[in-house]
Amino acid sequence: MPTLAARHGPIAYEVEGAGRPIVLICGLGSQLIRWSAPFRQALVDRGFQVIRLDNRDAGKSHDYPDDTTPDLKTLARALRGGEAVSLPYRLDDLADDVVTLLDALSIPRADIFGVSMGGFIAQHLAFSHPDRVATLTLVMTSTGNPDLPGPSPEAQALLARRSAGGDDRDALIEQGIDNAMVIASPAYPPEPAALRARVTAEIDRAHRPLGYVRQRAAILADGDRSDRVRRISAPTLVIHGTDDPLVPHQGGEALASLIPGAQLRLFEGMGHELPPELNDAIADAVAALSRMESVA
Repeated sequence: MPTLAARHGPIAYEVEGAGRPIVLICGLGSQLIRWSAPFRQALVDRGFQVIRLDNRDAGKSHDYPDDTTPDLKTLARALRGGEAVSLPYRLDDLADDVVTLLDALSIPRADIFGVSMGGFIAQHLAFSHPDRVATLTLVMTSTGNPDLPGPSPEAQALLARRSAGGDDRDALIEQGIDNAMVIASPAYPPEPAALRARVTAEIDRAHRPLGYVRQRAAILADGDRSDRVRRISAPTLVIHGTDDPLVPHQGGEALASLIPGAQLRLFEGMGHELPPELNDAIADAVAALSRMESVA
């Protein structure tokens, strides 16, 4: 797996296929191996060159010293009080990492596909680097508006539980499976063996609990993007599940209402994940958006 030597540290990435470039941006604490082979192949089959990267503080990308990790409760109080806060990085830095990777690959513009926190990063790309974004697909993500419905109690507990850490491999795998089941799609329950294999692969590749906390800090500090997303000019598709317990579908609906010309696609029974049963439908929607941009 290649690694780009960026200014702040390494960025791990993978490129497959040939054709129109699309960048897949991971969510909170996720690694580039979270994108399943069948989903990637569905995009390749539709003429895309698929580019994946580990966000910094996840997978094999740049790690930060433990002493740079903020206390989230202290950070939240400071932000509520309007205090200036110092963090190792912010979401706009993660968006800049995507631009750095595109530069290294000599790609002037790409389709951008971001899920969850990756959708926050994708929003930054679209309103801060509009010349680099051909189309924008935002999946199970939101504006950051605190007045929108928040996670279910079970999903909120998951956020705190995931940041607890621990080093027992077997316990971490079981915890990862439990976490995945909290946000799974009611209409498309995960196949148990496949889920265990995915969680195990992620734990074995890179377990970065403090990176997860630092990424959460960047999300908290980003605040409400409602005014900023109004500036997005790229053709945009917003995808959300009606049964998302972590980022309820009202977040996607708010995004689509604020981004000029954005399309909204709601999938019944989809949670906070990309069920394999929807691979073709989602890939078809992204390809249609790409064709629309090409004709415009």
